[in-house]
Amino acid sequence: MISNPRPGQLVVVHYAAKVRAARPLHGRIGVVVAVSKGKPRNHGVEIGGQVYSIPAGNLRPFAPKPCEAAA
Repeated sequence: MISNPRPGQLVVVHYAAKVRAARPLHGRIGVVVAVSKGKPRNHGVEIGGQVYSIPAGNLRPFAPKPCEAAA
């Protein structure tokens, strides 16, 4: 979970298993464009050219997997 994202940071939207079916953004990669400082802690994340309000607890840092060919 990311508690304090920075604008421009790459993130992955992550929802709990019991609600994933109803959340089409699960697993999508986006860029933080707006950061909330107050309550509720919902951050603006741009995904596919559209900005969505995502709760802070549903954001994970994006870490690309290492390329096997480079090894």
